[in-house]
Amino acid sequence: MKFLDSSSSIVYAIIGGSGFYDFLSSPTKIQVETPFKKESITLYRQTLNENVVYFLPRHGLNHSIPPHMINYKANLFALHKLNVSRIIATCAVGSLKHDLSPGNLVVLDQFIDFVRPLTYFDGKFSLRFPSGSTVSGVTHLDMTEPYCPEIRQTIISVLGESPIVTSGTYFTCSGPRFETLAEIKALQLLGADVVGMTNSSEAILARELGICYGVIAVVTNYAAGLQETVSQEEVIEIFKHHLGNLKAKIPEIFTHLPHSRRCGCSNHTK
Repeated sequence: MKFLDSSSSIVYAIIGGSGFYDFLSSPTKIQVETPFKKESITLYRQTLNENVVYFLPRHGLNHSIPPHMINYKANLFALHKLNVSRIIATCAVGSLKHDLSPGNLVVLDQFIDFVRPLTYFDGKFSLRFPSGSTVSGVTHLDMTEPYCPEIRQTIISVLGESPIVTSGTYFTCSGPRFETLAEIKALQLLGADVVGMTNSSEAILARELGICYGVIAVVTNYAAGLQETVSQEEVIEIFKHHLGNLKAKIPEIFTHLPHSRRCGCSNHTK
């Protein structure tokens, strides 16, 4: 496989969640072919502060792709082909705790995912990494720390003055519906702090691809039982309210990350 971006600088990517459909001011639209989707993946490329940055709207433009139909394997593999080494993602989440309020930003450190068995290592596929190494067959990777500690700490440092929560456990539900009251009670018993439909899938595949991955979760609502009803319109409206701050801070996060391709997070690096 030929890696498409041979830039000598570090290549970053941003994955935008619900309500986050654009980021770059003057991007170049590109198409990337992958083995996992007939159609090419559409991304947007720009140089910011001498860094190459790609933007990928997770749900497509204007939220055209529901969470259960996102082709996560194609999306992450496209970033792999583009030689991306670090990803910052955003996602909207529902709060499972009264003291975790809409408007809080959560820098996730753990997830619980029992619903979506995604992997590149199905015994039939092999991966080649920029270093030249390859992995194939059935492979079981360590996920003790599912999110890159270096990216997490940099996000926390840059967002220090925001209403930020520095750790949290994300529970993945398949969607596209919101959860029932009984389901939310069960998730609370399991120790989850927030609930969403997308994030852990990306974290798992990024780990398999050797890409450092961190996420900023925006609390957009209380989950079922903590408020009367939950609506998609509320989720997107509250997320959009925080877009200006996120768009301003993410380039700063890239600037403060270590200026070397190899991260100190050895679990992610291939």
